[in-house]
Amino acid sequence: MELQEHAREAAFTDLAEYPKTIVLKDGSKVILRPMVLEDGQGLLEFFTGLPDQERLFLRDDVINPEVVESWADSIDSERILTILAVDGERIVGHATLYCSPFTWNRHVGSLRFTVSPEYRGKGLARVLAAEVFSRALPSGLEKLVSEVVLEQDDVRSVLFHLGFREEAVLRGQHRNAGGENHDVVIMANDLNQLWKIWLEYCESVSGTWHMED
Repeated sequence: MELQEHAREAAFTDLAEYPKTIVLKDGSKVILRPMVLEDGQGLLEFFTGLPDQERLFLRDDVINPEVVESWADSIDSERILTILAVDGERIVGHATLYCSPFTWNRHVGSLRFTVSPEYRGKGLARVLAAEVFSRALPSGLEKLVSEVVLEQDDVRSVLFHLGFREEAVLRGQHRNAGGENHDVVIMANDLNQLWKIWLEYCESVSGTWHMED
């Protein structure tokens, strides 16, 4: 399927297929669904459970209740789509696609994602990241960008295998809560190429994970 055809079929407001169950590579199951207003506390618990070192590299103060609650309060289906992975009542992963409100770069989307440590290596990070860019793209979106701190090797690896490539390094761009500066890697690719690579990946792991009806 061409990306343009897929994008016409699915938009931010077209979320009728959720919730849906994903069977991961190890046979475990999680439910994917869009973020809702009531997810603030669950997200706070999710981020609190991440290793301290990883939280230093995140853009926001994710263990500040006011910050996390503000995300839930500002859900905007026109510009932002967040898909959560849930195991029972617990959030175990999330991916968010941001679309700029500015005319000059409205064709570019920004991707962020995080997965609980015990759910890594199962394909969940790739599934979540691909979920938002493959089925919830607004009309006219042509390119995806993700900003990653240089030390986030695992995140860079996931993005690389999804088809993202490094375009630039911003020296000292990220300052963590401890006052230390870190380089930021800009990774990006156009949507047609990302979609093609994702389909190839799905074919390569056919039979090891799937979506349940």
